[in-house]
Amino acid sequence: MRQLRWLIAGTASAAIALAGLTGSTAASAAPAASHPSLQMTNQPAIHLPGHVAGPGGITVDESSNWSGYVDTPKSGSSFKAVSASYTVPSVNCAKTGSSINAFAYHWVGLDGWSDGTVEQDGVADFCEDGTASYDAWHEMYPAGFSLAFSVTPGDAITSSVTYTASTKIYLLKLTDVTSGQSFSVSAKCGTSTTCNNSSAEVITEGYQSLPTWTGTADFGQENYLAADATDAAGTTGSLSDTSAWNDLESVAYGADSDEPMTQPGQLYQGLSTSKSAFDVAWLRVD
Repeated sequence: MRQLRWLIAGTASAAIALAGLTGSTAASAAPAASHPSLQMTNQPAIHLPGHVAGPGGITVDESSNWSGYVDTPKSGSSFKAVSASYTVPSVNCAKTGSSINAFAYHWVGLDGWSDGTVEQDGVADFCEDGTASYDAWHEMYPAGFSLAFSVTPGDAITSSVTYTASTKIYLLKLTDVTSGQSFSVSAKCGTSTTCNNSSAEVITEGYQSLPTWTGTADFGQENYLAADATDAAGTTGSLSDTSAWNDLESVAYGADSDEPMTQPGQLYQGLSTSKSAFDVAWLRVD
């Protein structure tokens, strides 16, 4: 059985507000469901020992929570933006069980691959006591996880995280194109943390089994489209633009199975040469 390199720590409550919150907007937002029995666990990548060279020479790393693609900067650079379009997948709670909780998060963000913060937003699939629910959310980890409004499987989502160096403000934006709901939240890095903008990522996040949850909810397949990143110099390109940054693939492994829980497919061209697309497939709960 694989062992975590470091222990999961510091879970964030949905009731905790974003640190440095300066404003938010929502259009006709349906209230997000409360999840009192579900422990919120978004956090930086939990790396497992070892990595291999994948197709095309891309580095593939093993994780216990992140599945997707991560860009890291060339020497002396950092990132200021990441964005993608995707859908809300339908979760199969029968694979989880009627009395056990599970979830999966689908998001874009900055940081978290090699440091202790994540500035992120996306959608969440929840299974609680056999019942599925879906929400849009944003977080300035470790300041707190905030549910924004309810979404519906099949809804088309666009989301982004943008950093403005002159003001040191992050803009977390998400739009449910199908329903018209949206949020736009401005926030600063917490006073007790340092946000390095050291990575840009598009990720599906789930977890190995622990006492409070069974593992990663069965979302079937997530489809990410029009994914791109922008570095501090203003260069915008696809996730696979290795002339601008280093590209990594992360695969989430289960503790019990010692096999992938979720796994991304290969990157391919999105809506243009400056955009990437890929799928993430659910394989097992743990």
